Amino acid sequence: MPTVTSQNKTEFDENELRKRKILHPIESKVNLHDREIPVTMHPIEKKQGNEITHVDPEKFDEAFKGTDWQYIGKNGENGIKTRYKDFGEFSKKAPSIHASQASVYDNGSVVFGDGRHRYAYMRDQGLKKIPMSMDKESIENAKKHGYLTK
Repeated sequence: MPTVTSQNKTEFDENELRKRKILHPIESKVNLHDREIPVTMHPIEKKQGNEITHVDPEKFDEAFKGTDWQYIGKNGENGIKTRYKDFGEFSKKAPSIHASQASVYDNGSVVFGDGRHRYAYMRDQGLKKIPMSMDKESIENAKKHGYLTK
């Protein structure tokens, strides 16, 4: 293994990610199915200035329930076809996963842009801290309403 220095660290990290077929920088990690899975952010969200934050599913889910048309219940209830189940199977071997993306408004309401089935699956697996891609305003609103983990 080559020696990693401050001069070659970025190149080394990029090569390691390519070897593992992870195309985007690792922003966080989750433990599912007794394995650690790197979490990345969609490049468009990154370009728009989103950041990864971590939500407390117990608190966040109460606000998510308020969006009846979007809410994914226990075991994928109210989900789109087999997306919940499919993500569960995918997560058993996935080299990485994209973080879900949501907006939190000033009044505390939550709307998902992408990844509500992923979020629901991780919630149902008992994760206490779920990575989420949000814009800065949503992060501030999520803090204000107590949705983020400490």
